[in-house]
Amino acid sequence: MGQVIRCPLTGLPCGKPITIQEKSFFLAEAEKPEEDKKRRMQAVGEAMQDSYEIRSALDEKGINAFTCKICEMIQTCAYGMADITQRNPNVLLELGMMIALGKPTIILSRRGQEEELKLPSDLSAIEIIPFTEYIDIIDHLRKVVQKLPPAVSTSSPIQDLERIRPQWAEELKKSTADIVKEFKQSIGEAKLDTVSSREEKKRIPPELSERLQSLEEKLEDMTRLGFTTDAKTAFLRGNYYYNQGKYNDALAAYNWSLELRPDHPHALYNRGATYSHLGRYDEALADFNRLLELKPDDPDALNNRGATYGHLGRYDEALADLNRSLELRPDDPDTFYNRGVTYSHLERYDEALADFNRSLELRPDDPDALHNRGATYVYLKRYDEALADLNRSLELRPDDPDALYNRGVTYSRLGRYDEALADLNRSLELRPDHPDALYNLACLFSLWGKPNKALTYLEKVVGKDKEYREWAKTDEDLNNIRDDPRFKKLIESD
Repeated sequence: MGQVIRCPLTGLPCGKPITIQEKSFFLAEAEKPEEDKKRRMQAVGEAMQDSYEIRSALDEKGINAFTCKICEMIQTCAYGMADITQRNPNVLLELGMMIALGKPTIILSRRGQEEELKLPSDLSAIEIIPFTEYIDIIDHLRKVVQKLPPAVSTSSPIQDLERIRPQWAEELKKSTADIVKEFKQSIGEAKLDTVSSREEKKRIPPELSERLQSLEEKLEDMTRLGFTTDAKTAFLRGNYYYNQGKYNDALAAYNWSLELRPDHPHALYNRGATYSHLGRYDEALADFNRLLELKPDDPDALNNRGATYGHLGRYDEALADLNRSLELRPDDPDTFYNRGVTYSHLERYDEALADFNRSLELRPDDPDALHNRGATYVYLKRYDEALADLNRSLELRPDDPDALYNRGVTYSRLGRYDEALADLNRSLELRPDHPDALYNLACLFSLWGKPNKALTYLEKVVGKDKEYREWAKTDEDLNNIRDDPRFKKLIESD
């Protein structure tokens, strides 16, 4: 029988059908010590006498975290067993899921540990077997297994319909196939069959957008009824969500697509890009690494892994990837942009400027490149050029808090204090309590000859990060308040 489930990590519909294997146990166990693992399996095997299949996350090589595969294994097994002797976090997570699913579960614990569990007394499906040595569990486990309740499997709505009205079920299946076909065609019309990690949201004509939304809602309804999604449809649904900026939904779709087709390069690329948008850079790096194992000279993968290394502060590795990507594809504006950002982090501003210039030659109205070139001009004290770039960036994207912040700093350097204040305040409205904006407001009011306001903002920021206190000790913008006793107290305080 099938059962539609929701992801325990995201709470989103999985769409994956689950078939309960009646004579099966999921064993939550720690891999080490190896000798314990060997003795445990000998004792369990003797008690079961090969009447039950025993499955474990350790069967899946290379898995070191809770994944879709482990979730599926737990869900498909009729019963659960957990060895908690090592207090292993993964074992406890798997045990919690088995309990949450209501599976009859056996807990193996060192004698005395069972008192520490403090399980609710009404969990009648839980059986605890204490032991001193693993050989002690054999007789007790054999008796427990003999009185196990029958495996319970809940059918999905579509399976119920197949049993009651087979013809209606067939008509519904045909309708679902038509919806999937139309969805794929509409995705192609919207040019969402591919996505780019830095590309702005694609503009879709209103009629096509409404059609896609309606089709996606129908696909979601079909999932609730128990229909499965093929790898390509799951991938395209991920692209649809990605373009909507719904990155958690996109991630769930890409996860499902990769469960069905584990090494699909486009799904690995898109999931890596999605992880990057969510700030989950280690997971993004893992996907780009795997993609580059499959396609070592893929310029897109090298570019995105380089950008990911940059987010992780691994700038030498970032430059190596970005340089290699440009060898393979010499005129890519995204790669020049990412290398420019990396050079900026390394304070190699002339090289950063050259890359931003080249990126903007290739794509003149990229607001990110304009903003970052403007910021580079600020570092180089070329304020008029900075202002021109930041103005153009904000024409293209009016509510970018970073561009507003940098334009505010530029106005401050030019002595245009009213305009600087307006931009820094607007940046804070969009991203409240941003420490750089608070610090530069302190600098602005110091230059403006308004010491009380300067000290108010400086007090707000030095409590957030000691780094700002260190900056304030030598920052010439704060010279007008440096002799104020309140300034000295702020700088000297811990």
